Amino acid sequence: MLSVKERRLSNLTLVIVFLFFILYFIFVQFVSPVLFGVDGYYHVAAASFIKDFGPDYNFRWTQFSTFKEFFSDKEFLFHIFIIPFLFFSDNIILAGKLAVIFYNLLFALVYVFLLKKYLPSFLAALFLFFLLSTQSFAIYFIYLRPATLGNVFTILGIYFLINKKPAKLFLLSLLYSLAHISFFTIIVLAFICEILRYIVNREFFLKNVYLAIFGCALGCFLHPNFPNNLISFHLNAVLVPIYSITGVGLDFGRELYSSPTKVIFIKNFSLLLTFNIVLWVMFFSRIRVSFATLVWWSCSSVYLILSFFGVRYWYTANVLFFIFFASYLKDWLGQREWRQVLGKINIFIALYAVSICAFSFYGLKYFREDLEDQIMVNIHYEDIASWMKKHIPPGETIYHAYWSDSPYFICLNPKNNYFVVLDPIYMYYRYPKEYSIYTHLKRGHISNPYVAFKKRFKVNYGYVRKDSPLSSQIKEDTDHFKVLYENYLGVVFEVLNKEEQAQDLLGSPAPDSND
Repeated sequence: MLSVKERRLSNLTLVIVFLFFILYFIFVQFVSPVLFGVDGYYHVAAASFIKDFGPDYNFRWTQFSTFKEFFSDKEFLFHIFIIPFLFFSDNIILAGKLAVIFYNLLFALVYVFLLKKYLPSFLAALFLFFLLSTQSFAIYFIYLRPATLGNVFTILGIYFLINKKPAKLFLLSLLYSLAHISFFTIIVLAFICEILRYIVNREFFLKNVYLAIFGCALGCFLHPNFPNNLISFHLNAVLVPIYSITGVGLDFGRELYSSPTKVIFIKNFSLLLTFNIVLWVMFFSRIRVSFATLVWWSCSSVYLILSFFGVRYWYTANVLFFIFFASYLKDWLGQREWRQVLGKINIFIALYAVSICAFSFYGLKYFREDLEDQIMVNIHYEDIASWMKKHIPPGETIYHAYWSDSPYFICLNPKNNYFVVLDPIYMYYRYPKEYSIYTHLKRGHISNPYVAFKKRFKVNYGYVRKDSPLSSQIKEDTDHFKVLYENYLGVVFEVLNKEEQAQDLLGSPAPDSND
């Protein structure tokens, strides 16, 4: 046991590192005048819609999407927690940043709470630093996205499973199903936990499984958009993974695909180094690991495997892996005291920490460049949205070439309507022919885009990035298009009302979206 003085010093170390952890991400948040990422604009807008219209409202902002007729707020609880910050400030961007900080703080508290179950405070502080030094974690942590709340539910859920707390697990499952589309994973993790419990202890605690299922089912039923939320679940949890693996031809976000090996190594150095150390320790120090360690390892390994298929899974994989490592360290220590062990391994710990610090400074360059790119792009979109709000008549549906364009516009110019938001699956599932034309338009595969705009989509205004082939077509065809506004990355244009003698796309077969 540590002495009273040592415990105080240990706790003080944790407090200092915890404050640095939070203040660092506050600094990163406010060094930018815009939100980071794309989805945050949608989420803060969705929270404002609940605030203004109540939980069950007509999502008119996407005219070619399942949201138009079958809208379901799959992050409902996540948005509810954002609403207080909208009352705090009329600046929707500031409200979004404050919400990010709130979720950062919530996660950090829960993460430290679990680390303290396995480690003394000074080592829990080190494990906070592990996450801080991991780019795959840090970049997602600054986004206003429900994955952070999902991580909170995931790690608490695993802890409740391990320690047989079915009532808390039931409540968590219910809340999880209202907060994030990944809620079903708690059922998968419950089966993993109980299968391991049976292998190790010859016991299967069935209550964990059926209360996790019942909590998720009840949450789905209580959702304000039931039964539309079941459609949303089918699209996101079933079709998106299948389509991304089979290559249907939808323009999914890059996070659904893997990264090159070098990028994986740079962005997850702390995890990979630690994983290597754990393997060496296992070879030379054979110990009997606890049931908790087996569960944490099994759950983290699921996400580690998924991470090589989609980069978004690294976010959760890092969190679960370091909690596994904390539990493994507790097993390795056994009945020995930390003061007995530290004298023998303090040099190793120092070298370990120095290695992570040194590589973190190397990786910080890429992290900073990523942030700078995001700031530049998002300033551009905010500028475009501001211009639209001032100059385009209310109620007009505005064409945009990518699903990732509209979150900015819905947030900052809600008086107009758009095509699709968050994911192309919402358009492809409900309007497959329109999606095919939509895709070919932005790629410059349609020789006469005017007909598509007027005959199929019936729009008078549009936005397109300059790097899209459609941008050149718009600028060259001055008979049918007029550039209204232009900045360094994109163009707002008007589709002129002129008669066009051309083949009507409504009467011709739609091009194959896989071309």
